[in-house]
Amino acid sequence: MIKFEPARTRTGRDVRRASVRHGWDHVLRCVSIAARLAGGDVLHGIILIAIIQANTAPLRLSNGDQDHDTLAGLPGDSQRTPVSAYAVAKQLGLPYETVRRHVSRLIDEGRCARVGARGGVIVPTAAIHQMRPDLLLNQSLESLESLISGLNSIGALQVQPFRESDKSMMIG
Repeated sequence: MIKFEPARTRTGRDVRRASVRHGWDHVLRCVSIAARLAGGDVLHGIILIAIIQANTAPLRLSNGDQDHDTLAGLPGDSQRTPVSAYAVAKQLGLPYETVRRHVSRLIDEGRCARVGARGGVIVPTAAIHQMRPDLLLNQSLESLESLISGLNSIGALQVQPFRESDKSMMIG
């Protein structure tokens, strides 16, 4: 297990500012990935990712992604939980009308679909496959690896042996 030690390393060096810089670099790389995912529009991409995350959150919580850990094993449309534009707006701290307009565009582009009696939206599996999820996955993993490598290089990470008792504190 890796433990984050943001204040001081074993040598006493304060690494908080450097840790935050590495974190923001990661955030900016992810924003760039989101923009590419949605044709260059950052907000469009962030809203699209928020919908995907909301659609699959119950699955991740119930089984820790164990059934959906490959691109071939993406959850089907019927397994996705629809989300409202209001819920996405609230989660992202954006005006409802802004999110509603972006969701309408995503529907018009075929990236989202309205489902259910309440008209929530999902990102259909077919739309995800059209977004080149293999490329998105690789870019996202490279960004995470860069973050971990950067934090490790400044001494902000401390590798500790995994203890069985730590399992109860882990979240899927």
